Amino acid sequence: MNVLIAEHAGFCFGVEKAIEKAYEEIDTNVINGPVYSLGPIIHNHQVVEQLERRGLRTINEISDAENGTVIIRSHGVPEITYKEIENRGLRLVDTTCPFVKKIQRIVSEHHAKGHRIVIIGNRTHPEVIGINGWCNNEGLVISETHEVEKIPHDETLCIVAQTTMLIGLFQSIKNELANRIQTIHWYNTICLATQDRQQTARDLAGKVGVMVVIGGKHSSNTKKLAEVCKGYLPNETYLIEKYTDLPLGLFSEEESVGVTAGASTPKKAIENTVELLRAISTGDKWQIAIDGPAGAGKSTIARHLAERLHFVYIDTGAMYRALTWYIIENKCEMDNIDQIVTLAHSVRIDLKQDRVYLDGKDVSDEIRSLQVTEHVSTVASIKDVRKAMVKLQQKIATKNHVVMDGRDIGTVVLQEATLKVFLTATVEERARRRFEELKNKTETTYDEIKKQIEERDHADETREHDPLIPANDAVHIDSTRLSIEEVVEKIILLFCDRIKLNSRK
Repeated sequence: MNVLIAEHAGFCFGVEKAIEKAYEEIDTNVINGPVYSLGPIIHNHQVVEQLERRGLRTINEISDAENGTVIIRSHGVPEITYKEIENRGLRLVDTTCPFVKKIQRIVSEHHAKGHRIVIIGNRTHPEVIGINGWCNNEGLVISETHEVEKIPHDETLCIVAQTTMLIGLFQSIKNELANRIQTIHWYNTICLATQDRQQTARDLAGKVGVMVVIGGKHSSNTKKLAEVCKGYLPNETYLIEKYTDLPLGLFSEEESVGVTAGASTPKKAIENTVELLRAISTGDKWQIAIDGPAGAGKSTIARHLAERLHFVYIDTGAMYRALTWYIIENKCEMDNIDQIVTLAHSVRIDLKQDRVYLDGKDVSDEIRSLQVTEHVSTVASIKDVRKAMVKLQQKIATKNHVVMDGRDIGTVVLQEATLKVFLTATVEERARRRFEELKNKTETTYDEIKKQIEERDHADETREHDPLIPANDAVHIDSTRLSIEEVVEKIILLFCDRIKLNSRK
């Protein structure tokens, strides 16, 4: 894949200065007590977490700091905050961006002259809140052109802009006020780094099929970059915080991708994203195979993976459950192998958006009954039944990017899968999960479910055809003490590493 990087992307000097100073304070000022950041040092979760692991404490109010050092981040703060820090006897480290400092000074000077302050920006953004604090919070904040109507006609105006505003919005508001017969002091305070990023992002978006914008979801300048790109690629612009957020299923057919990043995005985040994108070959079809015992969380994890990656989710367990329900509904005895095989070849099973259809009927809820659970292993152990199902599953996988879960996906169905995972958990944890799922749907007990799971484990592991065993090249993950999100993130990291590894072969 051809990956182009915007000329201006990543950390601006103001953010870089704030982060460097934070690390310096953490490492060298131990004798001065704790080091606090008044609000997240930057709008990037990964960087904030790294700093907090090193010892930085993020607070929202000065009163939360009992002693030590307070870092004012690059967004700046209201004038009164400096007095609060001084009154509490705290040590101050000011990393306010020079561009923001300039705006604060302009606003303070014009407010002292009695001029009406107008701030073009997001009224809830910390930079704007800080700027307004330099005119006694009396500034009028507007973020849309139509809000020009709120600006008084009979006052001298001082108009500034949040440093990360779109230059087009600033110009539109200026045009709207062009015919006003009043004194207006205009200050285009959008920082040069922001203007450069927006312009190079705009230029790049016109040359590629897809744009990837990297940065914190709460970062104003990152969101503005995404808006710029969407002006050219409204449905092909993706805002991500890290490379594992990429909807990879949407990228394998692309020939050219553009990458830009907000001012709070570390260089490493850009490099990781570009490396992964360059590892993609046009036309690739990826397969993630997830095996494991009953109740290990395979279906839940697989669904989340498919949603994150934009893959097709194939719930093989649901397919066997649907067939088992069909057999029960047709009054077929579980020892009548010939009739079961006949039914297996005659039924039509479809999977659409996490719902299971049997001959066109939605049976998603019915197939989760205890009766189906009791007999599904018996049905799944029949060799000719499995052959029919495997053939269908393989056919789907050749045409789509898929996440498929079951008990023999890596060993039988998708032997050449891009990534194979064997997901496990203790019997007790698996029984607890299944009990929580079923307790309000049917009369059952934890002990009954635990016994069923133990019996099913034995049946799956000892069946003659395709017993439950991990593939030799499967990655084992114990989900007992992991959240769904943690397991999903772990698998996506493994998958991305596998794509990069395969590209080097």
